Amino acid sequence: MKQHLSKLGLLGVMSVALVACDPEGEILEPQPKQEEFCDVIDFENGSTSGFISEIASANNTVQVQLYNRARNEAGILTEDNRAHLFETGIPTGDDDDLHTLDWGKALIINEIGVDHEPNDNRWGGEMLLTFSEAVTLQSVNVLDIDEYEDNSWIYLYDAGGNELYNAMLQPLGDNSQQTVDLKGTANVKSMKVVLAGTEGHVGSAAIDDIKFCVTRAVEVPEEPEQGCTRTQGYWKNHADPGRKQYNSTWDNYLEVQFYSSGMTYLQVLNEPPRGNAYFILAHQFIAAELNVAAGASMPADVKDAFTGAEAYFNGETSPARAQLIAWSELLDKYNNGEVGPGHCDE
Repeated sequence: MKQHLSKLGLLGVMSVALVACDPEGEILEPQPKQEEFCDVIDFENGSTSGFISEIASANNTVQVQLYNRARNEAGILTEDNRAHLFETGIPTGDDDDLHTLDWGKALIINEIGVDHEPNDNRWGGEMLLTFSEAVTLQSVNVLDIDEYEDNSWIYLYDAGGNELYNAMLQPLGDNSQQTVDLKGTANVKSMKVVLAGTEGHVGSAAIDDIKFCVTRAVEVPEEPEQGCTRTQGYWKNHADPGRKQYNSTWDNYLEVQFYSSGMTYLQVLNEPPRGNAYFILAHQFIAAELNVAAGASMPADVKDAFTGAEAYFNGETSPARAQLIAWSELLDKYNNGEVGPGHCDE
C-alpha cells in the first residue's frame, strides 16, 4: 500500500531546487540547482617558448591570469610579468634542481636577463594567479624549495583582497617535492606564491597541479510535455469506485493517509478550507499529485512549488501563509491547464 507518493518514485522527477521563505515571510524565488565541477591547473596546455599571461585549467573550467614578478639581487621586484612554463622532464638553463620525470610542465618566475629559454630566477619573487571566477582550492604541488628558501609562502585571497588562508612552504632541499594542502578554502579569487628566504634574496622554485572545484548553477532541462491535467473538482467527483466515472488513478490513494493530517487523501480533498492555508494548498497539491500519477508532465517551476509544499506537509519546513498561498496558486494554474501540458478535454 502506498504511504506517500515519494515511495512510488514520483518525486524522482522533481527538481532538486528548493523554495524557501525567510523569517519575515517574504516569498523567495526558487534556488537553481547547483553542481560542483572539479579540475586541475596542470599547465600542460601552455607553451614553454615565451612568457605567458594566461592559462586554462585542464578541462577548461576556469581561465587563470598569470603575473609573476622577479626579485633582483637588490631585493626589488620587477614590474614586468616573467611568468614562464618549465619542462621539468627536460631541464634548461642551470635548473637541474627542477628536474623530475613525472611532472611535465610547471610554472616558474623566469631569470632576470634571460628571455630566450625557461630558467627560474635565482633571487625568487612573487607569483600571482587570478582565477576567472571564485574557486575552492584543494592543493598545489611545489618543486624545489631549498633549505635556505625558508620564508616561502602561499596566500589565498577573496575578490575583495581579503586574506583567506596562508601556508608556509617547507624548505626540503634540491629537487624536493611537496603537496601543500589548501584546506578546501572557498571563494578564492587569487593565489599569491612568495618565494624567499630569511637570509639573502633567494627563492627559485616551481608550482604545478593546482587542484580546485567550482560550484555553478546548472539548468535542468524541461521534460517533454505529455498527458493533461484536471482540476481538484474533477478528482473529488471521480473518486467513488462504485460509480461509472471513477478514475482508477485513485486506486493508490483512497485509503492512504495524507501525511500527518490524520485524514485520507479524499477526506482532505473534501474538507472545506474555510481560509485555512493548509487545506487550500493541500487541495491543489493532491490534484497535482493525481495528475502526475495519471501521466501528466510537470514544468520545472511547478515542480519547485510541489517539492516545497511536500516538505511543508512532511513537517520539514514552516513557511509563512503567503508562501503556502503562492504555491497553491501556481499548482491551481497547473491543474487548470494554464501552465504545463494543458487541461484534459473530457
